[in-house]
Amino acid sequence: MGAKKTERKIVTLEQWVQITVQEGRAETALYPSNEEMVKRSKAMDPPPDMVYRRLNFVNGVPVEYYWATTDATRRKNGGHGIQRMTVEAWLEAIEREKRAGDGHVGPCDQLLPRPKSRGGCECPACTTSRARYESQGIVVP
Repeated sequence: MGAKKTERKIVTLEQWVQITVQEGRAETALYPSNEEMVKRSKAMDPPPDMVYRRLNFVNGVPVEYYWATTDATRRKNGGHGIQRMTVEAWLEAIEREKRAGDGHVGPCDQLLPRPKSRGGCECPACTTSRARYESQGIVVP
């Protein structure tokens, strides 16, 4: 029989962000809304460790979201992206987005790497993020 796993499961809040272009305008819809996500986080026991935002660019990446990719093919055709952040970074992001007043989500400079407990990731973004946190003495599970 194998060793008993003692690591606690990472508790996440997940949000789907659907970005479409309608009549030349970018439209962003959040499922669930930020307000609902805040309510859910307060009711969770244990509290969430991180927030996953899954971005779905339905029909191309509008200019408002060029921060999400530099890939010309993805900008033309759309696709998916992920923002993985601490709850604190997410709360800061939603406040910044609220102040911007355009209804879109924005970039986060405090993104977390994919947790090793979820398979890890060695892409440049995750490698850089992991190194930044580890240089501060923070270990991402």
